[in-house]
Order: sequence, then structure tokens, then C-alpha cells
Amino acid sequence: MTTPLITTLIDEQIAELPEAQALPEGRVLMLFTGPTMFEAKRAAAEAFIENPEAWSCRACLCGEWTVGYEVRA
Repeated sequence: MTTPLITTLIDEQIAELPEAQALPEGRVLMLFTGPTMFEAKRAAAEAFIENPEAWSCRACLCGEWTVGYEVRA
């Protein structure tokens, strides 16, 4: 089966994204978190991200850092 039985809110929001904000074909956004930026990048390195310094997005919410990487699928 290729389609989900239930369409989630996230699926609906992704479908509404403008093309300029969508990821290129064949790319996946991988997110890693940690209490510091250093720890989030360390988690990425442990997950075999080749260059943890080459992040594509980052955020700090309530003291928790999130670092994102666009990787080939």
C-alpha cells in the first residue's frame, strides 16, 4: 500500500508548502537535538553526518538546540 490510511495534519501542511520552501527532490531533512549546539552537532556526527559544521538550519527553543541537515535520500 503506497498511501496512508489517514491523512495527518503534517501531511496536509506539507502539501500546502510553497515550492520555494519545499526540499529538493531526493533530499531529506534530518534533525538532531541537544542541550547545547555542540551536543546537537555531536549527535549528528554520531549519526554519521560527514560534516556536522555544515548544518542547514538551527533553532533554540526553551534551552534545547535543534540542528538540521539536508541529506540525500
